[in-house]
Amino acid sequence: MSHSSGIPVSPQLKESFGTAISGNIRLIKVQIENETLVPITTKQTIGSFNDDLSQVPNLLDAGTPCYILYKTDSEQPQFVFFFYVPSKSKVKDKMLYASTRSNLKQQLGNNYFLDEVFGDSASDFSVEGYQHHVESKKTEAPLTEQEQIKRYENENGEIYSGGASTYVHGVAFPVDIGATTAVKKLASGEIDYVQIAIDCDKERIITGKTEKNLSIDSLKNQISTEEPRFHFFAYNHTFEGEKVRSLIYIFSCPDGSKGTKSAPVRMRMLYSSSKANVADIVKTSGSNIDAKLEINTGDEINEEELLNLLHPQKAEAAKNFSKPARPGKGGARLIRKT
Repeated sequence: MSHSSGIPVSPQLKESFGTAISGNIRLIKVQIENETLVPITTKQTIGSFNDDLSQVPNLLDAGTPCYILYKTDSEQPQFVFFFYVPSKSKVKDKMLYASTRSNLKQQLGNNYFLDEVFGDSASDFSVEGYQHHVESKKTEAPLTEQEQIKRYENENGEIYSGGASTYVHGVAFPVDIGATTAVKKLASGEIDYVQIAIDCDKERIITGKTEKNLSIDSLKNQISTEEPRFHFFAYNHTFEGEKVRSLIYIFSCPDGSKGTKSAPVRMRMLYSSSKANVADIVKTSGSNIDAKLEINTGDEINEEELLNLLHPQKAEAAKNFSKPARPGKGGARLIRKT
């Protein structure tokens, strides 16, 4: 299923859409600005559905996604939802618009939208392009809205959630040599900690910092309260009389709670969608990840929970008669050992 970005509809867009429902507005072009859905352009009804459709391609920019809310000629107010994602647009913008699409329709009212058209070129929204869409729908089995979302996401490398974690298929940013080198040093035992960041402007995976002989308490201080980060931590400990070195993969993403500052939506999505790709850096170094952890703050890192995660049999034996935690309780999300 698709994860919603949570971006709200602006009062201006609600007003424009209300006017379109009861008035003579044919279309509204919508874009995301300052993490809000806003109306960019409105056009009045001049002719028929097809006549006015010829205006749409001229409203589309070659590198910027947008939505077009296009009113039909039916007696009841109904709209076709045009979703334009040009191939030249940035990956983070593609993800943002894909995850906001359902939210926009829901806030304005799903019942108003009769049909939906995806496209990556202006010609997809011309009279000929729309007719091709209509004919294509006649020749294929009807899909539920959820099936349409999933198909689009799979085809375009957008967010798809399954199992314990959420990953994006097909989105792999270039990895700087410094990040690869640092992870190799971690795998060989030269260092105990590597922090990985994303250069959001250049869309590259880079090294944040590295440390040697880092304790769990010191690890907590490496967790930013303002921006997401990836962390690889070699946890040196003793288990059943033997020294063990376990590699833990931590994704920290401040959400605004517990004294943190919520990172911008684009940044959070960019990091979240890169979890699997960053994990692959370890695999290419010839090492394995022993446990995964997702946190909001460094205070959520708990040595006892790490031990229980890494050595679950002992943890289960110790908790045979313990009362289960209430749903929703607990801090960090512990992901099963891989």
